[in-house]
Amino acid sequence: MGRKLGAVSGVRGYIHGTCTVRNPFPVDLRGNPFIDCMHCRFFRQASRRCGLTGEIPAFPEKYIGAECPLDIEEDVVDEFDE
Repeated sequence: MGRKLGAVSGVRGYIHGTCTVRNPFPVDLRGNPFIDCMHCRFFRQASRRCGLTGEIPAFPEKYIGAECPLDIEEDVVDEFDE
């Protein structure tokens, strides 16, 4: 492990880390997409919170949350073509 921040030293600033995540929202055989929190791997169903933002979305069974950081791609990727 790294060094621990001492109580006396204080904090001058922060260095931010970033990451890119992907979530495969399902599309049924009729072409209907299921783009909502309940079909997102980052949604914590027990607490009904987003694992990325901590948001509690209003209707997770129907929509994605207002603070959702995911950019939804329009192209459907056929699972069998990969």
